[in-house]
Amino acid sequence: MHPNLDQLRSLSRHMQHADLTTSRPAMRRPALTAGLLLAGGLLLFILLAYSGYRSLQTVEHETLMRSRASIGLLHAGTVLSALKDIETGQRGYVLTGDEHYLGPFLAGRDALEPAFSALRAVATPSHATDLDALWALVLGRMELAQRNIDARRTEGAYTARFRALLDQGRTVMDEIRTRFDEVDAGLREEIVHRDKHLLELKRNAVMWAVVLTASGVVLIVIAYLLLQREQARRRRAEAALVDANTHLEDTVAARTAALERARAEIKSFAHELDRSIETERRRLAREVHDQLGQVLTSLKMSAHRTLDGVERGTETLRQIDALVAEGIATVRRIAAALRPPLLDDLGLSPALTLAGRQFGEHAGVNCTVKVDDTDCLNPEQTTQLYRITQEALTNIARHAGAQRVWIAGEVAREAQSGIYRLAIEDDGCGMAQAGTPPITTSLGLVSMRERASLAGGSLQVGSGRDGGVRVEVNLPLAGNKEDATCAS
Repeated sequence: MHPNLDQLRSLSRHMQHADLTTSRPAMRRPALTAGLLLAGGLLLFILLAYSGYRSLQTVEHETLMRSRASIGLLHAGTVLSALKDIETGQRGYVLTGDEHYLGPFLAGRDALEPAFSALRAVATPSHATDLDALWALVLGRMELAQRNIDARRTEGAYTARFRALLDQGRTVMDEIRTRFDEVDAGLREEIVHRDKHLLELKRNAVMWAVVLTASGVVLIVIAYLLLQREQARRRRAEAALVDANTHLEDTVAARTAALERARAEIKSFAHELDRSIETERRRLAREVHDQLGQVLTSLKMSAHRTLDGVERGTETLRQIDALVAEGIATVRRIAAALRPPLLDDLGLSPALTLAGRQFGEHAGVNCTVKVDDTDCLNPEQTTQLYRITQEALTNIARHAGAQRVWIAGEVAREAQSGIYRLAIEDDGCGMAQAGTPPITTSLGLVSMRERASLAGGSLQVGSGRDGGVRVEVNLPLAGNKEDATCAS
């Protein structure tokens, strides 16, 4: 015999609770410490990431500013070079009158404004005022150079007046150079300052990265060691439960297998019992019909012959004849109730058609029957469908209060494999009627479900037409012919 399943489960829970209760205080402290250490390590790495992010932003800003200062130096050199070309060109032309010297002048004049605009674009706000003053001097120098060139063209010869003009231009150019030297010095000083700041940022970033990383690694390593120790304790605590759990699982599996075997045996017994009942019904129906029916028929014929010509016995003869006829009808009704002869002789469709017509006559309802017969249902399935229909009609007569009933059976076309579908539907008050047993507990419905299961199929109960009830049975085709033929 198997040990009691509830006792095993109780023992397993007790062992698990006892082990965890004794080890829980010891486990909780290392776990809490390890959690705090891990949180500290993660916090340090978060600080490291944030510090690195901030350092990266600062480095990008400083690099950008240094790059702008370097580009500003290049543009300042370009502007100064253009001014030198303007100065050289106008001086050469004024001294010699040679148009060849106007080439550098024109080139410098064309390059001056774009170069100065580029210088202004990369300059810091602190240099804006100096650049504005410098640009005013540059414009003045260009205007003076243009006047010198225009005067040289007009007068046609170099005179003493041009020397004074050239000296004036030289004075302005010297002031421009002085201003450019100041701008150049400021840009170079800014580059040096940015370089020093970048170096300091790099040192600080390296220092904080090393400190935070080392601290975080130490904390995480300590937490890892504590967690390893904690896991080892848990494994030792859980190891005591493995044997009991394994034994419990084996016991449950054995009980499950035993229940499945018992269920299969019960189902097989139910099949055999149902077959035996139907066989006995068939035998009794034939016995009643063949023996008792023949006896009553012979009795009726003998009574007619015996009393033939006896006028005084006419009334008695009629009474005897009526009683014998009633007995014969009763015999036929009992035989049909035990086992309808049409089901064995002609098949499911004629049997259900007759049952529907008789139900309509007795219950006073309009019963429509449209059932397709098929050779792919075996005799047991045919019998179960007939009995399910009988039970459904009985429920309709007792509870539905219906005016119309529909019985329809056909091979389901939408199913990939062969399925025979039988539906009994009414337009009555439905399952919500007061006093009607619930679907899950109604004895008739339970019986119908069991019969459908015995036939290898299923039964569903749902809403029918006009709020009535629909009982639907789906059975797999037995396949007396080829499956494809049965499904078609």
